Amino acid sequence: MGKKTTLILSAFFVSALLHAQQTDTLAVLQQRAQNENADFSFTESQLNEDDDAGQTVSAITGVGNDLYLSEVGYLFSPMRFRLRAYQNSNNDMFINGIQFNDAERGVFSYSSIGGLNDATRNREGSPFFLMNQFGYTSVGGADNINVRAGQYATGHKLSLSGTNRNYRARGMYTYSSGLMSNGWAFTGSIGYRWANEGFVEGTFYNSFSYLLGFEKRFNDRHSLSFTTWGSPTERAQQGSSTEEAYWLANDHYYNPNWGYQNGEKRNARVVNSFEPTAIVTWDFDINERTKLSTSFSGKYSMYASSALGWSGNAADPRPDYYKKLPSGQISGNVFNQPLSDEDVETWQNAYNYWTSAKSHRQLDWDAMYFANAQQNTLGGEALYYVENRHNDQMAFNFGSTLKRDMDEYGYITAGVNASTTKGMHYKTMKDLLGANKYTDVDKFSVRDYGYNSSMIQNDLDNPNRLIGEDDKFGYNYNIFVNKANVWANYQFDKSFYSLFFAGRLGGTTMEREGLMRNGRAANNSKGKSGTAKFLESGAKAGATFRIGGKHVFNVGLGYEENAPLPYNAFIAPRLKNDFATNLTNEEVMTAEASYAFNGPIFAFKVSGYYTRFNNVTELDQFYNDQESRYTYLSMTGVEKEYMGVELAASVKLTSNLTLKALGTFNNAEYVNNPNANLTYENESETTQDVVYIDGMKESGTPLSAYSLGLDYNVKGWFFSINGNYYHRGFIDFSTYRRLGKVLGVSAGENGTVGEDGNKVSVNIPGQEEFDGGFMLDLSIGKYIRLQKGRALSINLTLNNVTNNTDMKTGGYEQNRDDAYDDGRERPYQFSRHSKYYYAQGLNGFLNIGFRF
Repeated sequence: MGKKTTLILSAFFVSALLHAQQTDTLAVLQQRAQNENADFSFTESQLNEDDDAGQTVSAITGVGNDLYLSEVGYLFSPMRFRLRAYQNSNNDMFINGIQFNDAERGVFSYSSIGGLNDATRNREGSPFFLMNQFGYTSVGGADNINVRAGQYATGHKLSLSGTNRNYRARGMYTYSSGLMSNGWAFTGSIGYRWANEGFVEGTFYNSFSYLLGFEKRFNDRHSLSFTTWGSPTERAQQGSSTEEAYWLANDHYYNPNWGYQNGEKRNARVVNSFEPTAIVTWDFDINERTKLSTSFSGKYSMYASSALGWSGNAADPRPDYYKKLPSGQISGNVFNQPLSDEDVETWQNAYNYWTSAKSHRQLDWDAMYFANAQQNTLGGEALYYVENRHNDQMAFNFGSTLKRDMDEYGYITAGVNASTTKGMHYKTMKDLLGANKYTDVDKFSVRDYGYNSSMIQNDLDNPNRLIGEDDKFGYNYNIFVNKANVWANYQFDKSFYSLFFAGRLGGTTMEREGLMRNGRAANNSKGKSGTAKFLESGAKAGATFRIGGKHVFNVGLGYEENAPLPYNAFIAPRLKNDFATNLTNEEVMTAEASYAFNGPIFAFKVSGYYTRFNNVTELDQFYNDQESRYTYLSMTGVEKEYMGVELAASVKLTSNLTLKALGTFNNAEYVNNPNANLTYENESETTQDVVYIDGMKESGTPLSAYSLGLDYNVKGWFFSINGNYYHRGFIDFSTYRRLGKVLGVSAGENGTVGEDGNKVSVNIPGQEEFDGGFMLDLSIGKYIRLQKGRALSINLTLNNVTNNTDMKTGGYEQNRDDAYDDGRERPYQFSRHSKYYYAQGLNGFLNIGFRF
């Protein structure tokens, strides 16, 4: 069926990696250990459900016969590595042949299957240029999870885990009956993950998970399965901060999101998520050469993330707000001039306050309650409160796949997919922090227009509405997305070569429905936006050549036209119905080539690829520090290039000892200066500009990573040691700081001109590159076969054994310039005070599993 061919494209690099599946004892035991640990590697690190948590990992996890793909995601997950630096929306997740990526953002919610490692272990992975039996994959590849009850191994599995990562303890139990004589099969799995406090201070974790599945095999041709699962979770988040705050706290894991309330720790940023899902699958073996699989699924996603809010008359409560830092309280610039005696004293006093007590550098909940109590006595409104930002979703998916062995040399898979999604976006009041009342008006607009203006109203149909806890306020809108496509994959196999072809044709529609009439967009905020329609298509082809049984060459080429993501399609989705200007299909062109040598002692693969994205639409939503208002910056016509080389090698030094090497060198960058629409929360008008980002790199992942490791196994024991080096990581750049209006230039017919109309060169702020770093990882495990089919497995994984706490995994520039509006330089240089995330220090994961 050609599964040992990695059909990869024609670029300007070549490749080779171990292509045959490793079936020795070491590989099996290590894969089991990785699966036990995957709850961290492929779930916790991928929780990207808040805009400020942009570091994630992505990889294809079900490709066991490719040494590079089977290792890279697990090895590099502590640094939140993304395969080829692609966005997570370029990776697909299928379950029983149905694509489960979020229709609005394009990403898969790994938290929806968190804690269900045993129940989601049956996976088939497929790179872009590999034949598969479940669908047409995105350029970043895909996994398909099989959750049919009859496909699980018979028996019980109990596992207990201890760790010092996001959670501290985990327990899981799974039972599967296997296919019984009456044609029924049953499987069930439950799990619980808990931490009173995780690796980062002020965080906690509380998550239950379940899966329940039934299957009935009626005869040799028909079977019907039903599976439902969910993972209700409550977790507190870590926040990023500046180097100054980390230095003052003497801790790269300083977390500004929490503070003491009556002596107890309380986190302001808490996520509650639950995505109950069910899927029904009918399998029909039409004859020996033809099989039909049809699935229908439904899910209701409930997601809420809390955040502090405060009125325009209140001081910013964030403990690391720049005016509370020593460098933010002085009148001089510490980077280019000596400080006055007065500034030195001011700086020292602020330093002493920050470092004298932990409570001085955390949120002051008691002070916020006191301020609100004072307002109550005066008959005033809440100065401080906690809001919940909801992104709920109801989705239904249908998929049907036909598999046909055409003849002796070829086979085809073809299918149809359709989905309908309703995304529900709104805010609710979580906690008034002791205040008696809060009025639903926009605090930024009040500052600009006064209390008597209709512009300040978030809901013109209910002006000055008093808000109680759990009431909706601020914004409330739905996004409707409908998708449908047909696809086909065909592979032709001969003894020394294989040919692969695939195609897809489909369509997407999207529409916004406003449920509040906003005062800043009274005529186009409530009601429906009208429907945007897009015709999508894609085609790819590849060839594999096998020479002498050891040499394998792969080449491939692909082109796609995809609808823009609905998340990016609206200029200001919280505010109004307007679509982005010049909204059109996004183009993807990609090419790959590889060479592999497969020997009994030595195996090697090197791959090269090139991918180009054109006409991409991107939306930035952020609080604009420079102008003290919420901002939407919509870019259209974005162009990006991704290219690189991937290498993997394996040398069997002895029958028990294997040396492995893995490496990737990528370049992923923007290659044009796109047009932009700038919209503010407190204004109805949208202004056009250009964002000067040509040459900016993709952020949140190392563009280069290398690993050298040794694996050793003997008598059921396995040991491994891996040294990993990461470099060429970049900070997430501020699009606002690179706007023409901020740079003082504009794009005209004769090039870029300054405010005086004369042609000028643009001094674009550079992008910070992180220092490289080394991480040492160790693992040890034992697999013990017991009587009557029982087995005991014990494995311990240690990451970052050298406790390197200085490796940045990501960060972002603050959206504020270094100069006042009149051109005077600010004492506090925001360009030198970006915010960062750091990789965890020494951390471990111990798992004990018992099969019976």
